[in-house]
Amino acid sequence: MIARISGFFLYIFSELVFRTCRFNILGYDEEVETILQAEPVILTSWHGMTMMVAAFIRMKFDVTTFTVITPDDYRGDVLGEFGRHLGVDAIAMNLDNDSTMGIGRKLVELIRQISSGKNFIIHPDGPAGPAYKVKPGLSFIAKKTGTRILPMGCYCRNAYHIPRWDRYTLPLPFSKVHIQLGPLMTVPDDLEDLSDYNRQLEDILNKLTFQAAANYYELDS
Repeated sequence: MIARISGFFLYIFSELVFRTCRFNILGYDEEVETILQAEPVILTSWHGMTMMVAAFIRMKFDVTTFTVITPDDYRGDVLGEFGRHLGVDAIAMNLDNDSTMGIGRKLVELIRQISSGKNFIIHPDGPAGPAYKVKPGLSFIAKKTGTRILPMGCYCRNAYHIPRWDRYTLPLPFSKVHIQLGPLMTVPDDLEDLSDYNRQLEDILNKLTFQAAANYYELDS
């Protein structure tokens, strides 16, 4: 019951952000829009930007075309309820305690959904950090499905930051939010060691985050 209530209030807050905040999105042009309408994509940003990314998805996509993974615990129950109100499919994975077979079955289902046309959103430093470090799951899933990655950075000055590992950003109503999209990225089929690719993606996400903040001060000054 508590998880359902928490998830519902998270949804209400996301509605407030979506309906009252002013969004400035850079990097989204006709070419990107055409590609995103023709094929599924994996959206990614740092974990603390989830609320701003959710608003971007509602502006540019059909939310019901997305699938996500959530922790198989209380946090996942809250996020699953939040996603249910948005219309997003969620697959719960206990990343700490699942057996290899248990995770494998769920990964197969996730890969099947993406391969059949579902969009996917993942924060590669989640669900519990370390912050701003790309874990290998994102590039592995992108390679297995052949789906392109769309990295993004977000910034909002007038926000409350939850004092935890990711400084989760809750934009205040009627704030300005800046979002910077990066280039669509593909993981090569023949790439065996994904370490360098993950470091490259980490650098790109950091640069996009800095650029979103720079846009805020340059464009709104």
